[in-house]
Amino acid sequence: MAGEDIVAAHNIIRDNHPGPVDTQNPRFNDWLEKGRSLGLARAKLAKTESDYWRALTFYINGFQDGHLTVRRNGSVTQVWPGFLTATDASGVTRITVSTIAAAPIGARAAECDGVPSTRLLDERVHPYLTNAGIAHERLLTASYLFVGEASDRPKLMKACRIETGVGAPRRILLDWKPIDKADLAQRLPEAQGRVEPPLAVRQIDGVWFVSLPSFNWWGDQAAKMQAMVEEVKRQAGTLHSASQVVIDVRGNPGGNSQWAREIASALWSDNAVLAITNSFDQTVDWRASAQNAQLTRASAARSMAAGLTEDARGRNRVADQMDAARAKGQDLFTDAELPTSRGLPSGYTSPFKGKVFFLTDMRCASACLDFADVVTRMPGVTHIGQPTSADTVYIDNVEIPLPSGDARLSYSLKVYRHRLRGSNQWYTPKVVWPGGQMTDASVARWVATL
Repeated sequence: MAGEDIVAAHNIIRDNHPGPVDTQNPRFNDWLEKGRSLGLARAKLAKTESDYWRALTFYINGFQDGHLTVRRNGSVTQVWPGFLTATDASGVTRITVSTIAAAPIGARAAECDGVPSTRLLDERVHPYLTNAGIAHERLLTASYLFVGEASDRPKLMKACRIETGVGAPRRILLDWKPIDKADLAQRLPEAQGRVEPPLAVRQIDGVWFVSLPSFNWWGDQAAKMQAMVEEVKRQAGTLHSASQVVIDVRGNPGGNSQWAREIASALWSDNAVLAITNSFDQTVDWRASAQNAQLTRASAARSMAAGLTEDARGRNRVADQMDAARAKGQDLFTDAELPTSRGLPSGYTSPFKGKVFFLTDMRCASACLDFADVVTRMPGVTHIGQPTSADTVYIDNVEIPLPSGDARLSYSLKVYRHRLRGSNQWYTPKVVWPGGQMTDASVARWVATL
């Protein structure tokens, strides 16, 4: 099963992703073949569903591309020992969530079964979950060290040495128990120190927040984002006259960039946003294949249903161009979009009278980064918080099932040729979050001091 899916993923990527025909990125083809061989070697040893998943994710994760991913179908029984950890700035694995007295919050999980925590992370977590091209991503994925699967019980850690700094270290036996998916989804951000805010315009302790936890709104959910755009427009006068405004993208993994543009236009203006985006060289090469044309038309239909008419028209146009390129025997076709602006005019004045902060955490990726491209170039905006995530120059994704029926592969259709941000290049805040959990109240108190 694992081998079949790895071979299928390899072939789908080879025939449809721009990477294999991108002469500017030889590493992609190197891993396409080398990673396939290494993944198949792991697949031959797979005995459980967990082994299958590790073999597949090892292969896909090795591309170091947040837009090339696999997603599991169905539910898996996950287990935990009653606590979760995070890696602190000094590289120490500390307990950050706990329901058992023997593993108090703040204590160090030094080793388990005689293996240091740093090595456990390198063996059990990072090869499958961590993008090696984004150094600080290790701080997020470290919280998965004590998340296992029921089918993997023989391989789960048995005992750990816990150091509290008071008295002698203690060794505790791990009692792995099932954890509900929704419960884990709440505990992991807590373990990582993250907070995912509601989609809303709010005032917290005198500070205004425009909170945007996602740009991934489709179908029936699209109405929520449409309402948010209208709410930002309605509150624009209040926001512009406020002493402190936080444009808050905590937890935002991306989605559709048109939502990002509409929010930015509501906060500033269409003309201001266009002056910035039109100064970018947006030239791309699209990979032309029959599958890509079909999936692009399906994406256009989704955009139309969500009310994103401009996006839908653009996708249908691209699908037609894919068909034309294929008829000519071309693997790629260029969609040139050269700069038509030099950016904001020299006399531009921000509509905001007070301080404006752009708050990010390490989850900001994809369309959230497109949003950052605009917001960080607006005058008077100070980037605060944590460094963002990053993406490669491959973007605009579709998804397709793998033969086993147990997973779906998501891959990109196009490659940027002159993007300002390079592959896996992130934004670093001017003012760094001092540490601890990024709750609304703690952020508001912190912002009041800036």
